[in-house]
Amino acid sequence: MNDEPRDIVLVGGGLASAKAAETLRNDGFDGRVTLVADEPHRPYERPPLSKRVLLGEGVDDVHVHPSGFYDDHGVEVVTGDAVARVDRDAGTVTTVAGEALPFDRLLLATGATA
Repeated sequence: MNDEPRDIVLVGGGLASAKAAETLRNDGFDGRVTLVADEPHRPYERPPLSKRVLLGEGVDDVHVHPSGFYDDHGVEVVTGDAVARVDRDAGTVTTVAGEALPFDRLLLATGATA
């Protein structure tokens, strides 16, 4: 039996998930990596509180990676859809929109509290 993960789901659109995706690829992981963020854009460093960002200037400066990073590194990014359910026994997360994503490993990197 092979215990190596093939599907990793990263939940959260912040620095932790973005850096986890980067590290997985840099360390040679070649399985499926899916990053799920409930916000409508790619991961960014929080909190973006500079005057420039609040005025709509320099927004790209807050993103963790350039716009093409995720495609270039084979990371599927699901934005604008939160994880609604985690089924550890089945190894799936289900988003609010109803998409079921398989996982062997799961990183919950959200700021939410239970």
